[in-house]
Amino acid sequence: MYPSKKTVKTKGLAFSALFAALTGATAGIAIPIFVTPVPVTLQVFFIYLAGVLGGPVYGGLSMLIYVLLGAVGLPMFAGYRAGISVILGPTGGYLFAYPLAGFLIGIIAGKHGVDPRREWIRVAAGMLAGLAVIYASGIIWLSAYNKLSLFQGFLIGGAVFIPVDLVKLLVAAPIAIRLRRQLAFLPTATVKK
Repeated sequence: MYPSKKTVKTKGLAFSALFAALTGATAGIAIPIFVTPVPVTLQVFFIYLAGVLGGPVYGGLSMLIYVLLGAVGLPMFAGYRAGISVILGPTGGYLFAYPLAGFLIGIIAGKHGVDPRREWIRVAAGMLAGLAVIYASGIIWLSAYNKLSLFQGFLIGGAVFIPVDLVKLLVAAPIAIRLRRQLAFLPTATVKK
């Protein structure tokens, strides 16, 4: 028996609120790197999970809620900062990309399938695509904000983080795949026909 649309929507909204809260709760874990204004955080890890587990709608919605809560003053951003000044500051481009990244990861990762290798490839590809969107938006914004070339922006806002974000991907992908297989209530847990 399949759950009703109302049940799926309610669980999806609860999922979105939960992942917005988890992303914000880990914002205090911000490791500064002295060559860049962008700290290392766990936010990207939770964007990966939100996109895979929540699918495009609820993965993207969870990150939209996260950004909006931070914008209205809840301490959701790196270092438990908040407000429009953070969104309009040097790291704002990354924040703007989070909802789109969650959506894109959900689209590419698809639903739980029967072929584990193909599922792993789709999940990893979705996470990489989401990361590319975050980097592109963040680097363009950071470069414009600091009046740097895109190459200089990439050096301080992207290159430094690639190894860390790839490690996050390697940790997040198997967790996300296992969770969506085991948690049948998730919006993307049903087998794609």
